[in-house]
Amino acid sequence: MRPVILVHGLLGTEDAHYAGCRKWWTRPVTEIRLPGHGTGGEIPPHPAAAAIDRVREAIREQPEPPVVVGLSYLGAAVAFRAAAGFPATVAGIVMSGYSFLVSPDTLNRWLAGFTRMASHQPAAQRHFAELHGPTWENLLTATFAELSDGCLRLPGVADLEHLPVPVQLVNGSLLQNERNAIGPAAAAGADVAVIAGAGHVVPMDAPRVFAATVEDFADRVTAGRTAFHERRRAAERAAAEPAVPPEAGTGTEPVARKAATHG
Repeated sequence: MRPVILVHGLLGTEDAHYAGCRKWWTRPVTEIRLPGHGTGGEIPPHPAAAAIDRVREAIREQPEPPVVVGLSYLGAAVAFRAAAGFPATVAGIVMSGYSFLVSPDTLNRWLAGFTRMASHQPAAQRHFAELHGPTWENLLTATFAELSDGCLRLPGVADLEHLPVPVQLVNGSLLQNERNAIGPAAAAGADVAVIAGAGHVVPMDAPRVFAATVEDFADRVTAGRTAFHERRRAAERAAAEPAVPPEAGTGTEPVARKAATHG
Protein backbone atom coordinates (compact mmCIF):
# COMPACT_ATOMS: atom_id res chain seq x y z
CA MET A 1 0.00 0.00 0.00
CA ARG A 2 1.13 3.53 -0.68
CA PRO A 3 3.23 4.82 2.24
CA VAL A 4 2.55 7.99 4.21
CA ILE A 5 5.04 10.47 5.69
CA LEU A 6 3.88 12.62 8.62
CA VAL A 7 5.33 16.06 9.44
CA HIS A 8 4.20 17.62 12.73
CA GLY A 9 3.65 21.32 13.42
CA LEU A 10 5.54 24.09 15.20
CA LEU A 11 6.16 23.45 18.91
CA GLY A 12 4.85 19.92 18.57
CA THR A 13 6.37 16.51 18.04
CA GLU A 14 5.22 13.41 16.21
CA ASP A 15 4.18 11.99 19.58
CA ALA A 16 2.20 15.07 20.56
CA HIS A 17 0.42 15.54 17.24
CA TYR A 18 0.04 12.07 15.71
CA ALA A 19 0.08 9.53 18.55
CA GLY A 20 -3.70 9.20 18.49
CA CYS A 21 -3.64 8.18 14.82
CA ARG A 22 -1.17 5.32 15.20
CA LYS A 23 -3.65 2.55 15.88
CA TRP A 24 -5.77 3.55 12.88
CA TRP A 25 -3.17 3.34 10.10
CA THR A 26 -3.39 0.36 7.74
CA ARG A 27 -0.29 1.21 5.68
CA PRO A 28 3.40 2.01 6.28
CA VAL A 29 3.82 5.36 8.04
CA THR A 30 7.03 7.33 8.63
CA GLU A 31 6.94 10.07 11.27
CA ILE A 32 9.40 12.96 10.90
CA ARG A 33 10.79 14.93 13.85
CA LEU A 34 11.36 18.56 12.83
CA PRO A 35 14.87 19.89 13.61
CA GLY A 36 15.11 21.65 16.96
CA HIS A 37 11.92 20.09 18.28
CA GLY A 38 11.89 17.75 21.23
CA THR A 39 14.63 17.63 23.84
CA GLY A 40 17.22 15.71 21.88
CA GLY A 41 18.70 18.20 19.45
CA GLU A 42 19.84 21.78 18.91
CA ILE A 43 18.11 24.29 16.67
CA PRO A 44 20.07 24.53 13.39
CA PRO A 45 20.84 27.94 11.84
CA HIS A 46 18.09 27.43 9.23
CA PRO A 47 15.60 24.96 10.74
CA ALA A 48 13.08 25.13 7.88
CA ALA A 49 15.71 24.30 5.27
CA ALA A 50 17.00 21.47 7.46
CA ALA A 51 13.44 20.20 7.88
CA ILE A 52 12.83 20.19 4.13
CA ASP A 53 16.03 18.21 3.61
CA ARG A 54 14.96 15.74 6.29
CA VAL A 55 11.58 15.18 4.63
CA ARG A 56 13.17 14.78 1.20
CA GLU A 57 15.52 12.14 2.61
CA ALA A 58 12.52 10.26 3.98
CA ILE A 59 10.80 10.52 0.60
CA ARG A 60 13.81 8.98 -1.15
CA GLU A 61 13.79 6.06 1.31
CA GLN A 62 10.23 4.99 0.46
CA PRO A 63 9.62 1.95 -1.78
CA GLU A 64 7.21 3.98 -3.92
CA PRO A 65 6.15 7.65 -4.12
CA PRO A 66 4.47 8.48 -0.79
CA VAL A 67 1.75 10.84 0.33
CA VAL A 68 3.37 13.54 2.48
CA VAL A 69 1.25 15.00 5.29
CA GLY A 70 2.08 18.38 6.86
CA LEU A 71 0.37 19.85 9.92
CA SER A 72 -0.18 23.53 10.67
CA TYR A 73 1.74 26.33 8.98
CA LEU A 74 5.26 25.06 9.61
CA GLY A 75 4.62 21.37 8.95
CA ALA A 76 2.40 22.03 5.93
CA ALA A 77 4.87 24.49 4.39
CA VAL A 78 7.77 22.07 4.92
CA ALA A 79 5.81 19.18 3.38
CA PHE A 80 4.76 21.31 0.40
CA ARG A 81 8.27 22.65 -0.29
CA ALA A 82 9.87 19.23 0.10
CA ALA A 83 7.44 17.72 -2.40
CA ALA A 84 7.49 20.66 -4.81
CA GLY A 85 11.24 20.35 -5.26
CA PHE A 86 10.97 16.76 -6.53
CA PRO A 87 7.35 16.24 -7.64
CA ALA A 88 8.09 13.01 -9.52
CA THR A 89 9.04 11.32 -6.24
CA VAL A 90 5.80 12.22 -4.42
CA ALA A 91 2.30 10.87 -5.05
CA GLY A 92 0.39 13.56 -3.17
CA ILE A 93 0.37 16.09 -0.33
CA VAL A 94 -2.06 16.50 2.55
CA MET A 95 -2.03 19.84 4.38
CA SER A 96 -4.00 20.26 7.59
CA GLY A 97 -4.66 23.27 9.79
CA TYR A 98 -3.66 25.54 6.92
CA SER A 99 -4.91 28.38 4.75
CA PHE A 100 -3.41 29.32 1.40
CA LEU A 101 -4.65 32.88 2.04
CA VAL A 102 -2.56 33.63 5.14
CA SER A 103 0.38 35.98 4.61
CA PRO A 104 3.70 35.80 6.48
CA ASP A 105 2.82 39.06 8.26
CA THR A 106 -0.43 37.57 9.51
CA LEU A 107 1.32 34.44 10.72
CA ASN A 108 3.94 36.57 12.46
CA ARG A 109 1.17 38.42 14.31
CA TRP A 110 -0.39 35.12 15.37
CA LEU A 111 2.95 33.82 16.61
CA ALA A 112 3.61 37.05 18.51
CA GLY A 113 0.19 36.76 20.16
CA PHE A 114 0.90 33.14 21.02
CA THR A 115 4.23 34.12 22.58
CA ARG A 116 2.55 36.78 24.73
CA MET A 117 -0.13 34.32 25.79
CA ALA A 118 2.42 31.67 26.76
CA SER A 119 4.47 34.19 28.72
CA HIS A 120 1.49 34.79 31.02
CA GLN A 121 0.52 31.13 31.44
CA PRO A 122 2.94 29.10 33.58
CA ALA A 123 1.20 25.86 32.62
CA ALA A 124 1.85 26.52 28.92
CA GLN A 125 5.48 27.38 29.63
CA ARG A 126 5.96 24.15 31.57
CA HIS A 127 4.32 22.13 28.79
CA PHE A 128 6.59 23.47 26.06
CA ALA A 129 9.67 23.26 28.28
CA GLU A 130 8.90 19.59 28.89
CA LEU A 131 8.52 18.99 25.14
CA HIS A 132 11.46 21.03 23.86
CA GLY A 133 13.64 21.99 26.81
CA PRO A 134 14.13 25.38 28.49
CA THR A 135 15.07 27.13 25.23
CA TRP A 136 11.75 26.31 23.53
CA GLU A 137 11.08 30.00 22.79
CA ASN A 138 14.08 29.93 20.44
CA LEU A 139 11.96 27.82 18.08
CA LEU A 140 9.55 30.74 17.79
CA THR A 141 12.41 33.19 17.31
CA ALA A 142 13.88 31.04 14.54
CA THR A 143 10.50 30.79 12.82
CA PHE A 144 10.02 34.57 13.02
CA ALA A 145 13.44 35.04 11.43
CA GLU A 146 12.82 32.59 8.59
CA LEU A 147 9.45 34.13 7.77
CA SER A 148 11.09 37.56 7.67
CA ASP A 149 14.07 36.62 5.51
CA GLY A 150 12.08 34.44 3.10
CA CYS A 151 13.79 31.18 4.03
CA LEU A 152 10.37 29.88 5.12
CA ARG A 153 7.86 30.83 2.42
CA LEU A 154 4.24 29.92 2.96
CA PRO A 155 2.65 28.29 -0.11
CA GLY A 156 -0.13 30.42 -1.57
CA VAL A 157 -2.93 29.82 -4.05
CA ALA A 158 -0.61 30.38 -7.04
CA ASP A 159 1.78 27.73 -5.72
CA LEU A 160 -1.11 25.30 -5.37
CA GLU A 161 -2.35 25.98 -8.90
CA HIS A 162 1.06 25.26 -10.44
CA LEU A 163 2.07 22.22 -8.38
CA PRO A 164 2.00 19.07 -10.58
CA VAL A 165 0.96 16.86 -7.65
CA PRO A 166 -2.47 16.14 -6.09
CA VAL A 167 -3.10 18.10 -2.89
CA GLN A 168 -5.74 17.68 -0.20
CA LEU A 169 -6.57 20.31 2.44
CA VAL A 170 -8.00 18.81 5.65
CA ASN A 171 -9.22 21.43 8.13
CA GLY A 172 -11.37 21.33 11.22
CA SER A 173 -14.80 22.92 11.33
CA LEU A 174 -14.36 24.95 14.51
CA LEU A 175 -12.14 27.83 13.32
CA GLN A 176 -13.61 30.35 10.91
CA ASN A 177 -10.28 31.12 9.23
CA GLU A 178 -9.77 27.46 8.39
CA ARG A 179 -13.35 27.01 7.18
CA ASN A 180 -12.89 30.04 4.94
CA ALA A 181 -9.75 28.45 3.48
CA ILE A 182 -11.67 25.54 1.97
CA GLY A 183 -13.36 27.32 -0.96
CA PRO A 184 -10.24 28.99 -2.42
CA ALA A 185 -8.26 25.75 -2.09
CA ALA A 186 -10.95 23.80 -3.94
CA ALA A 187 -11.15 26.47 -6.65
CA ALA A 188 -7.37 26.20 -7.11
CA GLY A 189 -7.57 22.46 -7.67
CA ALA A 190 -7.19 20.82 -4.26
CA ASP A 191 -9.31 18.08 -2.79
CA VAL A 192 -10.82 19.39 0.45
CA ALA A 193 -12.26 17.93 3.65
CA VAL A 194 -13.78 19.58 6.72
CA ILE A 195 -13.69 17.48 9.88
CA ALA A 196 -16.64 18.16 12.19
CA GLY A 197 -15.77 18.97 15.78
CA ALA A 198 -12.05 19.44 15.10
CA GLY A 199 -10.02 22.57 15.66
CA HIS A 200 -6.59 23.57 14.38
CA VAL A 201 -4.83 20.27 15.16
CA VAL A 202 -7.15 17.79 13.46
CA PRO A 203 -5.14 14.59 14.15
CA MET A 204 -5.35 15.31 17.88
CA ASP A 205 -9.04 16.24 17.88
CA ALA A 206 -10.25 13.52 15.49
CA PRO A 207 -7.46 10.95 15.02
CA ARG A 208 -9.56 8.14 13.55
CA VAL A 209 -11.29 10.39 11.02
CA PHE A 210 -8.02 12.11 10.13
CA ALA A 211 -6.25 8.81 9.45
CA ALA A 212 -9.19 7.56 7.40
CA THR A 213 -9.27 10.80 5.39
CA VAL A 214 -5.56 10.60 4.59
CA GLU A 215 -5.80 6.93 3.63
CA ASP A 216 -8.83 7.56 1.42
CA PHE A 217 -6.90 10.31 -0.36
CA ALA A 218 -3.89 8.01 -0.82
CA ASP A 219 -6.15 5.35 -2.35
CA ARG A 220 -7.79 7.88 -4.67
CA VAL A 221 -4.37 9.16 -5.75
CA THR A 222 -3.46 5.62 -6.76
CA ALA A 223 -6.77 5.21 -8.60
CA GLY A 224 -6.53 8.62 -10.28
CA ARG A 225 -9.71 9.88 -8.62
CA THR A 226 -8.69 13.28 -7.27
CA ALA A 227 -9.53 16.82 -8.34
CA PHE A 228 -6.01 17.08 -9.77
CA HIS A 229 -6.50 14.03 -11.99
CA GLU A 230 -9.97 15.12 -13.13
CA ARG A 231 -8.72 18.59 -14.06
CA ARG A 232 -5.91 17.04 -16.06
CA ARG A 233 -8.33 14.73 -17.88
CA ALA A 234 -10.64 17.65 -18.62
CA ALA A 235 -7.74 19.64 -20.08
CA GLU A 236 -6.71 16.67 -22.23
CA ARG A 237 -10.28 16.26 -23.53
CA ALA A 238 -10.50 19.95 -24.36
CA ALA A 239 -7.17 19.84 -26.20
CA ALA A 240 -8.26 16.78 -28.20
CA GLU A 241 -11.56 18.26 -29.39
CA PRO A 242 -11.33 19.89 -32.84
CA ALA A 243 -12.37 23.50 -33.07
CA VAL A 244 -15.83 23.88 -34.63
CA PRO A 245 -16.00 26.84 -37.05
CA PRO A 246 -19.16 28.95 -36.82
CA GLU A 247 -21.72 28.35 -39.57
CA ALA A 248 -22.31 31.07 -42.10
CA GLY A 249 -25.21 33.30 -41.22
CA THR A 250 -25.20 32.45 -37.51
CA GLY A 251 -24.71 34.67 -34.54
CA THR A 252 -26.44 38.02 -34.40
CA GLU A 253 -26.72 38.46 -38.17
CA PRO A 254 -30.23 36.96 -38.60
CA VAL A 255 -31.51 39.01 -35.69
CA ALA A 256 -30.12 42.19 -37.21
CA ARG A 257 -31.57 41.36 -40.63
CA LYS A 258 -34.99 40.63 -39.11
CA ALA A 259 -34.91 43.86 -37.20
CA ALA A 260 -34.08 45.80 -40.36
CA THR A 261 -36.94 44.13 -42.28
CA HIS A 262 -39.58 45.02 -39.71
CA GLY A 263 -38.23 48.44 -38.87
